Amino acid sequence: MDKSYEIKIQPASRITLLNWKELSGYRDLLLLIIRRDFVARYQQTILGPAWAIVQPLATSLVFTVIFGKVAKIPTDGAPPFLFYLTGMLFWQLFSGSVLAGGNSLQNNASLFNKVYFPRIIPSLGTQISQLIPFTIQLLIYAGFGIWYFTGSETAVFHWQRLLWFPFLLILVITLSLGISLGFSAITAKYRDLQHALGFLVQLGLYATPVIYPVSSIAEQWRWMVWLNPMAAPISTAKWMLLDAGSAPGIPLIFSTVATGIILVIALYFFQRVQRTFIDTV
Repeated sequence: MDKSYEIKIQPASRITLLNWKELSGYRDLLLLIIRRDFVARYQQTILGPAWAIVQPLATSLVFTVIFGKVAKIPTDGAPPFLFYLTGMLFWQLFSGSVLAGGNSLQNNASLFNKVYFPRIIPSLGTQISQLIPFTIQLLIYAGFGIWYFTGSETAVFHWQRLLWFPFLLILVITLSLGISLGFSAITAKYRDLQHALGFLVQLGLYATPVIYPVSSIAEQWRWMVWLNPMAAPISTAKWMLLDAGSAPGIPLIFSTVATGIILVIALYFFQRVQRTFIDTV
């Protein structure tokens, strides 16, 4: 047999966080999973990909009525609808990635039994596929933002702050990847924790400054909010896009460090237990 076509599958001699050379050989599979996840998400639905637009708009509208008009929660001078829409834009990217990625092993169990490929591929594909509806939502958000700033005589858009956008996007994706990898490894053995993941994500919405500004919290308790790694990115996004509040410098540094630690621990745990995945999923 020609050795150039011989593929030998064997366990690694030591645990590595990511084998980029191996992953690059499965680019086509990654693209197929991205396409499959996106198509499956809107298959046999009435509105199709339009749900990516309807959901954040409807949620922001409800928040505007309940928290803006009824509860009268301040928005740091920003228009309530855009304030909530900004928070939901990044929160839905995070929550959607975590919920889908946290179940990636269960959802792809049939593939694991048929052919070998890096077990992290489905999780990566799920994360990347979430960027498609996020891009659609971002375009709609840009339309509302242009309408607001061109129609306001006092509001000023700080274009230079958009330089923060790539960093915030990478930070949110990295955090969601780390959490989803950790949960996917755990739920492969303890399936009831799938329900806990959805519950924790629901609670996380209210523990994150999506519907309220951090300035509305008593100063002695703000440190508790900043312990949430998603708090600083969302607050920074509102400052970047709406000039709401101020840039949370130290909390953003903490969020970046915490995200890196979470990802490293999750990758180590994921790679450590992946050899037994096929016996538990």
